[in-house]
Amino acid sequence: MEKERNERLQNWEKNKRRWYNTYLFTGIGINFLLYFIKPYGFDPSGSIFWGSVFGLGIPLATMFGLSYLHQKLLGL
Repeated sequence: MEKERNERLQNWEKNKRRWYNTYLFTGIGINFLLYFIKPYGFDPSGSIFWGSVFGLGIPLATMFGLSYLHQKLLGL
């Protein structure tokens, strides 16, 4: 059991860049969804601050949050 857990964590470390990219693009996809449902939701285009929070914050938070969760689930 411990050996299998170590192998999974080593595989995570080896392929970390690929997972980071996958989760970053997931966050970008969330931004696209928010952009296309813009008439029904929050429109950040009127403010540079909110535009940058949506444009940078959502993809980065998705990337770091999902990669952290992924790594913790592998360590169980």
